[in-house]
Amino acid sequence: MPGPVFLRGDAVTLRPPERDDLAFVKRAMNDPRVWRPALDVTPTNDEQVTEFFETVLSNESDVHVLACDGDDPLGILSLTTSKYGPSETSRARSAELAYWFAPAHHGEGYAGDAARELVRYAFEDRNLRRLEADVGAFNDASSGLLESLGFEQEGTRREAAWYRGDYHDMYVYGLLRSDWAAPTA
Repeated sequence: MPGPVFLRGDAVTLRPPERDDLAFVKRAMNDPRVWRPALDVTPTNDEQVTEFFETVLSNESDVHVLACDGDDPLGILSLTTSKYGPSETSRARSAELAYWFAPAHHGEGYAGDAARELVRYAFEDRNLRRLEADVGAFNDASSGLLESLGFEQEGTRREAAWYRGDYHDMYVYGLLRSDWAAPTA
């Protein structure tokens, strides 16, 4: 059973992930349709998913939420500030947006709804100035989602990812709060 509602989108709720959600997380993280595009090629067992929960999903300097449709978990979204270091984050007011959804929920609009709500939260509630996201050049769906939210491709890290037998570019996307079109209520 998911935790209490933290944020509410049009079609999804965003909740803190709980230990009870680890079976869903493990199942999704071991699905090739999730781990391949996420470039995380290591299988995940019970011990590893518990460690992931304790060290990543419960990290106090970052935000991690479970997107749900009712009580059904759909995916995980994160605002990661630890990438920049504590002093850099406070000065630049930046975070990285990341997400993955279980394959059964790809293409249903849930990811866009959830990401839109987390972007709003980042700018309006956390007072962030900038968000960025890294996407493999092979991941058209993720690039499209980010562009639909107003993110712009700011750069390319050439051949920075190994995906399905080849090196691929990684795109760096960014969104400034001043360029963000806040949805009207």
